[in-house]
Amino acid sequence: MRTYLKVNGSHAAEVKGIVVAELPLTVYVNGQRFVTLLCSPFQIDALVVGYLWTERVITRVEEIRGLDVSEVDGRADVELVRPIAQGHANSIMPEPLCSSLRVPPGVLSARMTELAQAAVHYQQSRGIHAAALCDSERLLIVAEDVARRNALDKVKGRALLDGVSTADRILVSSGRISSEMLLRAARMGVALVASRTSPTDMAIALAERLNVTVCGYVRHDRLNLYTGAAVLSETTAARA
Repeated sequence: MRTYLKVNGSHAAEVKGIVVAELPLTVYVNGQRFVTLLCSPFQIDALVVGYLWTERVITRVEEIRGLDVSEVDGRADVELVRPIAQGHANSIMPEPLCSSLRVPPGVLSARMTELAQAAVHYQQSRGIHAAALCDSERLLIVAEDVARRNALDKVKGRALLDGVSTADRILVSSGRISSEMLLRAARMGVALVASRTSPTDMAIALAERLNVTVCGYVRHDRLNLYTGAAVLSETTAARA
């Protein structure tokens, strides 16, 4: 809790409230300093695992022999079963997806509503991003972080830790879909990315190249379909 002034016109009142927490987390891999991430101080194990997967340091969770996280020290120690391979950076373009996923707009709006309800840290302090892996029926994994890409890495990390497949799934997000977010989703095998806000033009171009469906401004009765074929009209869905 922090004390601050709430100003309304000419009136100012001192109030106490929760503000967004941010932690500098230094990740050590096999005893060597690897990276420092600025993140929210929760779901850190999932963040570390997801980040290492995204950066192609690991391909599966079994390659991690040990993981020790200290929020007090802002440190995560990872021991791998092998040395870090050279040239691990994620510069390789994912392969285009081939998906038969089809969902009506109402499914996306329902999952977006569920994400808003599940985003407990956002409800407490605002100023934080939420993302969820889901299917047509429910949310499977929910993650929140001050950084959008961290939230997505947490989703992937938790999926790896829990043995949940991300292929041919739906990703719903509270924030803008950037090219970086789109590439992460495509590499996860996610067939449909939906957001309450907008995608960037580069994200749309990448989605067209990688066969990812992108939706923005998802609301109860409307959305914008920017690319892809995974979204059915309500009429078509009713006839299916």
